[in-house]
Amino acid sequence: MELLLSRVHPGAFEHHLREAIALNRDRAPRYAALSGGASRPISYALIASEYLLLPVARWFDRRAAPYHEAGVPLLEDLFVPMASAPAFGSIRFIEVKTEGGALAPQPSAIRQRVAKAYRAGSFAGAAPALAAELDALRDAPLTDCLLRHLLESIHRLATIAPHHIERCGARGLPSPAPLLAQLFWMHLWGLAPAAALDRRARPLQLRGIPILAQDLPPIPAWPPAS
Repeated sequence: MELLLSRVHPGAFEHHLREAIALNRDRAPRYAALSGGASRPISYALIASEYLLLPVARWFDRRAAPYHEAGVPLLEDLFVPMASAPAFGSIRFIEVKTEGGALAPQPSAIRQRVAKAYRAGSFAGAAPALAAELDALRDAPLTDCLLRHLLESIHRLATIAPHHIERCGARGLPSPAPLLAQLFWMHLWGLAPAAALDRRARPLQLRGIPILAQDLPPIPAWPPAS
């Protein structure tokens, strides 16, 4: 019964994943046509990972529900609509052709640097470290796409978390810090598999096939600019 209800009224995390699955299932055959089938393993791996995350998403959504009901959009503020991803065919890879010698980022080193900052200063300490990691990826905006997407999501989480923790305290709610910390670490440990899929996509991207590059919505900084 719980599974049925979660499908009828999914929480913010599950809803985000289901939007991603729908988008990637729609685009997979189009990339396959462009790549002569070479993109299929990448699309299948991406969609499979999203399906595997659904039970995890439901777990987080259930624990965030009391906060949402009390008016604190704990996860709703974190996830952005997949509809804001670039339209299929909207990205051209002219500048990527010259990036063949660029060094790929090292997810384990990134994780260690961000983890050190988090342990020293919690979410507020991690936020500038994450901003620095994103800045290091600025010169290659059309590669390392999944890694960048996760870093943007962690950065948004790190900047939102102190605000929501304070709001919960003011309303007499239990601190959501432990739940948000679990989500933070889950994202951080996801950097390595994200980078692995980026490496598989890079040869296709250098051929001008923008798989991943146009399939992920940009995650804006928080709070929004006034």
